[in-house]
Amino acid sequence: MNMLGRLRSLLRRKKGEGRESRERQTQAGLQPPCKRSRKKWSRRWYRTSKEPPPTPTRLSKRQVKQKVESLTTQLQVMTAQRDDLRDHLILVTEGSLDNRPYHRPNPFYEKLKMEHQQVMSDLQNFENENLEASQKLSELTKEKVFLCDLQSRLLMEQRELKKKLDMLRQEKENLLEDWVLLKHHLGFLQVLSKDQEETSDLQNQQEQYFWEVSLL
Repeated sequence: MNMLGRLRSLLRRKKGEGRESRERQTQAGLQPPCKRSRKKWSRRWYRTSKEPPPTPTRLSKRQVKQKVESLTTQLQVMTAQRDDLRDHLILVTEGSLDNRPYHRPNPFYEKLKMEHQQVMSDLQNFENENLEASQKLSELTKEKVFLCDLQSRLLMEQRELKKKLDMLRQEKENLLEDWVLLKHHLGFLQVLSKDQEETSDLQNQQEQYFWEVSLL
């Protein structure tokens, strides 16, 4: 009983404090929080309603092209999925694809199909040109390698010929030195032989003289 009495007195006290606080706010000219929040929300809504709508961003040509390509791809995928589902449905219901209903050709789809064929043709031509260019590049690379090897061989032969030429020059110099020595020796021998001839002539004359004297 005491506990219940205490709880009741606390509740009454809180109710009285709440009533007194509301009375003080009204006397001070303040508004309760719920009314203030409502006024704030109404002001915010008024501001947002008065604000101009956001201006749409201008897309560049590249972004527009990418968007068109994306939408075209999605359209192709959706068309293929639709045709596939229709064929499956006909197979399930009719048992044959010959009972497909006739659809009038879509000009946009036909134009897109022609553009796709043109793009594929251009792509094939580009691949052929790329293959031809690759073959030419391979041939030019082989020719370049051959010319580089030929140049290296010619340089080696040139170095060998230079070595041989240097050796021949050295041999020529040696031969010239030998020829000079031989020429000098030959001159000396000629002088010596001439002296010997003169001495031999004198000896012969002397012998002839002595022989003639002995005969007398």
